Amino acid sequence: MTAARSRLAELVTSFFTRHLAAELDASPHTITSYRDTFRLFLGYVAESAGQRVSQLTLEDLSSEAILSFLEYLEQRRGNSAPTRNARLAAIRSFFSYVLTQDPAAALLAQRVLAIPFKKAPRRLLDYLTENELRAILDQPDRATPKGRRDYLVLALLYDTAARVQELLDLCPSDFRLDRPPLVRVTGKGRKQRIVPLLPTTAKLVRSHLEETGRPATDPTPLLRNYTGKAMTRSGVSFLVQKYRRRSVAQIATLSRRGISPHTFRHTKAMHLLQAGVSTVTIKDILGHAHLKTLELYVEADLEMKRRALESAVSPVDVGFPLHRREPDLLQWLEEL
Repeated sequence: MTAARSRLAELVTSFFTRHLAAELDASPHTITSYRDTFRLFLGYVAESAGQRVSQLTLEDLSSEAILSFLEYLEQRRGNSAPTRNARLAAIRSFFSYVLTQDPAAALLAQRVLAIPFKKAPRRLLDYLTENELRAILDQPDRATPKGRRDYLVLALLYDTAARVQELLDLCPSDFRLDRPPLVRVTGKGRKQRIVPLLPTTAKLVRSHLEETGRPATDPTPLLRNYTGKAMTRSGVSFLVQKYRRRSVAQIATLSRRGISPHTFRHTKAMHLLQAGVSTVTIKDILGHAHLKTLELYVEADLEMKRRALESAVSPVDVGFPLHRREPDLLQWLEEL
């Protein structure tokens, strides 16, 4: 292996093992996401150059190669703008690290860091109405252990407003089930936040622990699949889709696309907003860094109210139509 190839391998290795894991204390989820990006990126660059990944040098990872890779993600893989931006964020993070480790690569790194993120159109925020949420929650057969576990998953998704991975990381030891019930949620960047629980949800957690014979101090994941292993993101998504499909016969609007575990998080935020809870409190519950992130919820709530007003019968009359004389455009121009 030449010195140039060895340098790339050393930089990538130290970026993941020393910089991300040790220096930044990045979460396993972040490291996994960055790893997947580099597997795709290095594979694409090698294939485009007709080389093996082991033959690549740092200079092969040029800004032109990165722009071509980003176009490949959107055009060939059908990735959305947010996904494209997430991949670019990983690559830019690596070159920020390169800038501190290899002064000779400063020009290359600066060109890469100048690649802008792509603006994505704001999607209309999707959330469940109270009737839609209730219809889904009514589906699990709570006469069976599996149905009770599934109901607990859905209830926690809504009541904690947690992201899927945050939900899966919850352990019995994260809960305080005595009054007032609380749960400690570990979010992005390993930041922790305390989220209040409804007493009914706390009772569900307590019953689940009793049924599964687990102590409240257990530091392992609360939610497990039928094999006894920790539940996965795909497992939670499967449950949401399973019970959503069963609810369609009851409420036809649940047949729409886009309903996912994350929809429960949006739903909780909207319900809190509509109940008059302050945006500062909602921000803290959701674990958002800035209040600006909540603008989507406010806009969606205003749009819902506007539609409600438009659908209501109004007693206001526009009055009799006014008969106006059509202006003579040429005359108007002459008088101008």
